[in-house]
Amino acid sequence: PIEWRVLAVSDGRALVVSEYALDARAYNKESVDVTWESSTLRGWLNGEFYDTAFNEEEKGRIALTEVENKDHPQYGTEGGEDTEDRIFLLSLEEAEMYFGDDEDRRVFPTKYAIANEVGKDSDLGTVWWWLRSPGDYRMNAAGVFADGSLRLIGGSVSFDSDAVRPALRLKITP
Repeated sequence: PIEWRVLAVSDGRALVVSEYALDARAYNKESVDVTWESSTLRGWLNGEFYDTAFNEEEKGRIALTEVENKDHPQYGTEGGEDTEDRIFLLSLEEAEMYFGDDEDRRVFPTKYAIANEVGKDSDLGTVWWWLRSPGDYRMNAAGVFADGSLRLIGGSVSFDSDAVRPALRLKITP
């Protein structure tokens, strides 16, 4: 089972993110200019991951969410078109807004992520995790360092040992 952390509740829905880093995956299979909209990680999260991680009852409680993909706040890198997703990654803005500080953003990997060779900080035991926002250019995606600080310039989208920490909006009222 996946443990979820509630980040916010509004309009009968809870924004949640996985408590642990669930897997190690590239943001995109190829090192090319890419946005969240066209990333292979988005396709995997809303396809294979969604289909295998949730049963039919759980799927019925996951809201289709309008995901805003803003341009990078510092570098102006194009964020791409907004999307509609059931499963998504947090943005730079959300990672800053919903966590108290760097320590609060630190995340430990699951055994599954470790088995898939997630990059782990040897001192802290925590991992670097992807955000959906672009980095300093579109061949990079933003993320969170193992120490919990925001990685504004991002990392190469094809780097496949970075962690995936899915987010979703859960319907909490009928």
